[in-house]
Amino acid sequence: MTKKAEWASFEDQVRGVAGHIWGRPCKPARVGGVNLDGVVVLSNDIQVFIEITEDRTLGKVRADITKLQTAKSAAFISGTMARCFCVINGPVTNAMKEAGAPHHINVLSYTEYSKLFFDFDQYSVARSAAPFGSAINPLTGQTDDTKYVPVRYTVDGRRGDISSSDVADLLRQGRNIILLGEYGSGKSRCLREVFRQLTTSAEKDFCYPVAIDLRKSWGLRQSGELIRRHFNDLGLDDLEASAVRAFRARSLIMLVDGFDEIGSQAWSNDLGKLKAIRAKSLEGVKDLVKNNGGGSLVAGREHYFATNEEMYNSLGMEATSTIIIRSKNEFSDSELLEYFQNRDLDVDIPAWLPRRPLICQTIGELASDEFDAMFGEDGNEIAFWNHFIQVLCQRDANIHISFDRETIFKIFVELARLTRARASNVGPLSLPDLQSAFEAVTGAAPVEEASILLQRLPSLGRVGQETADLQFVDIYILDGLRAKDVASIAHADEIEFGKVSSQKWLNPLGDLGQRVLANESSLSERTKLNLLSRAKSGGNMVLASDVFASLLRENATAIDFEGVQLKGAEFLYLPLDERDFSNFEISHSYFGELALPPKKNSGASLAHCITPKVTGISSAAALPKWITDLDAEAYDSVANVAKIRKIGLNPAQEILITVIRKTFFQKGAGRKEEALLRGLGKVAARSLSTRILNLMLKDGLLTSFRGDEGQVYSPVRSHTGRMQILLNELAASKDPLWVQVSAM
Repeated sequence: MTKKAEWASFEDQVRGVAGHIWGRPCKPARVGGVNLDGVVVLSNDIQVFIEITEDRTLGKVRADITKLQTAKSAAFISGTMARCFCVINGPVTNAMKEAGAPHHINVLSYTEYSKLFFDFDQYSVARSAAPFGSAINPLTGQTDDTKYVPVRYTVDGRRGDISSSDVADLLRQGRNIILLGEYGSGKSRCLREVFRQLTTSAEKDFCYPVAIDLRKSWGLRQSGELIRRHFNDLGLDDLEASAVRAFRARSLIMLVDGFDEIGSQAWSNDLGKLKAIRAKSLEGVKDLVKNNGGGSLVAGREHYFATNEEMYNSLGMEATSTIIIRSKNEFSDSELLEYFQNRDLDVDIPAWLPRRPLICQTIGELASDEFDAMFGEDGNEIAFWNHFIQVLCQRDANIHISFDRETIFKIFVELARLTRARASNVGPLSLPDLQSAFEAVTGAAPVEEASILLQRLPSLGRVGQETADLQFVDIYILDGLRAKDVASIAHADEIEFGKVSSQKWLNPLGDLGQRVLANESSLSERTKLNLLSRAKSGGNMVLASDVFASLLRENATAIDFEGVQLKGAEFLYLPLDERDFSNFEISHSYFGELALPPKKNSGASLAHCITPKVTGISSAAALPKWITDLDAEAYDSVANVAKIRKIGLNPAQEILITVIRKTFFQKGAGRKEEALLRGLGKVAARSLSTRILNLMLKDGLLTSFRGDEGQVYSPVRSHTGRMQILLNELAASKDPLWVQVSAM
C-alpha cells in the first residue's frame, strides 16, 4: 500500500480529508434545493456542509456562501444544525473570509482546512527546532545545525546505493525500512534529512512525517503512549489527540530513531532471557510499526540484536517485505571535502585519521587553539585521540541522566583488557564479559538503565549471526584504550598487578597505542621502566613489550634501558628509528614490523628474531651488526616507482632512488630524462630533479649526451657497488650523495 493519498480531483481530496476529520463519510448531497459538494452526517440533528472550489474569484466564493446559507436555513427548519465550510484551492483573501463571517460560514484555504485534521505546520516547526537523536554537539547536547552532506546508503540485496531522497520515496510508497549503522555513522542525520524531504510534500500527499527519538521513550508499551509522549516533550499537548487520530487514519510516516537506546529494565547473561528483555522494551515500537501499516523507518545499531530474526520480530516487521539500509562507516573523499567546506574549515586530513562522520564532527567543534594544535603544521594525533574518546563517552552518557562519561570510559578500558587474551585481536566479548566489566568499574551488577548501556556501547559490533558475542569494530579506539589500560595497571595495587602480570596476553599494542602510552602524562619514564621490569618478572611478555616499545617512541632525549633482557617478546611494531637508545637485549622475539634504520645507540642486541617486514632499508646487507640471525620475510622494495613511493621518503630521496634504480640496475645503455622520472608525478618537480641529476653528473656517477628526443643519461659502472649499498641502506645511508640529496 502507498502512504500517499491519491485522489482523482480536488473535490475528492477535500471530501476524503473530511472523512478523516469527522470520522464519517463525506458525500455530495442535495439540501434545501441546492446541490452541496460534501455533506457529513454526524448525528440526527448535526451535519457538516462543505462547498469546494478551485475558482478563487470573490464572485464564485460569494455564490458558494449563498448556497451554504440556503442549505443551512433549510436544514434548521427541519431540526438539523449545520456547520458550514467553503474550502478553496489556494490562498484566501480577507474579503472572502468577511463574506462568510456574518453567516457563520468558515471560508478556508485547503491548508487551513487540513489543519482541522492535523496541524502539521505547527508540529514541523517545533520538531525541526528540536534535536534529532544523536545529531547534536556531543559535548553540549545542542542541535547540530551544520548543512547536511548528501551521502549514499547501501541496501541489503541490491548492488546500487541510494540517497536520502530515495529513502523518502520508499516511505511514501508505504515501505518499512530499517536503518543500521555503527556509532557516529550519521543515522540521526539521515532521519533528519528524510524528515525535511517528506515535509515538503506532506500536505499535498496527506502523508505527514513524525520523528520520534526513542531515548526519550523509556518504559512505553503502546503506540499511543509513544506518540503522546513525543508531542508532550515538544510542548505540543494540544496536538496529541489529533496526532493519534492521524496515526489511526494511517496518514503518518513514522521515523523512529534509536531502537538500541530504549530502556530495558533488567540484565541477564542468558541470551534467551536478554532477548525477551529486549522484546519487552520494544513493545511500543512494535505496536507503532504494526498499526502504522507501512511507511515506517526505524534506526539503530546493528549489534543490539543477536540475530536479524530477533530484529524483525522485535520491531514488528516482516523479513520478506522490509528494506534494510546501512550507513557507511566513513565519508568518501568528496563527502569529506564538502563536510568541511560546509563548516568553513580548511583541514588537510592526515592519513591516520578515520573518516567517520562523528570524528569529523568532533574536529568541527574544536576551539581554534585546539584545532591548530591538533591539525596545524605539526599536528598532534594523540591529543586528538584523547579528546575524541572523551567526546565518544560523553555522547553515550547523554542518553540518560544516570550515565556518566567516566564510568563509560572505564568500562571501555576493562573490555579492552579482556581482548588482550582473546584469540582474535578484537574479541570476542561475551555477555558475561560485559557484566564483569561493569561490575569491575561500578561494584554492582547492571540493572535498569545500565542494561541498555551495555547492549549499545559504541565501537562494539556483533561477531556474527550465529552468536550474541560482540567484538570491537574500531581498532582506532581499541588500540588507544589498551594503552590507557596499561597506564592504569602501572598505578594498580599489588593484588591487581599480580593478576595482570601472570596473564597470557596475545595481542600487543599497535602504532597508535604505543604513542598514546608514550604520551601518557600520568607516567614518568622511571615508572615505565619499573613497569617493564615487573611485567617481565611476572611473565606477561606482551605487556613488557608494549612498555618497551612506548619508551622507543619519538623523543629528543636518549633512553637507557638499563640492561633489560627480553626473550619471547611480541611487538606489532618495533620503532628503532625514532629515539636514541642503549643497553638492552631482545632475543627469540617477534616483530610485526621492524622500523629501521636505528637511531644512535650503544649496548643494544637483537638476536634470533622473526619479522614479516623490515622498513627503512631494502636489504639484509644494510642491517647493523648488532642485529643477528634476523628471519625477515621482506624489506622495503625499490623494484619500481610505485613501491619506492610507499617507503615514506621525501621527494628528493624518491627521485634519487628512482634514478639510481633505472640507470644502474635496469637493462640498457642509457635512459632519457623523461623515462627516468616517469611515474613520480608531482614529486619530480623540474627544478629538483635537475639539481639531483646535475649532482650525480658532477660526482661522476652518470654521464650524459644529447639524443634525438632530449638528454640521455648513462651510469658509470664502476660505482655500481656503491649505489647498491645506498639502495640497501636507504634512510640508514651515510653516503655523501644521500646526505646531500636528503637536505634538498
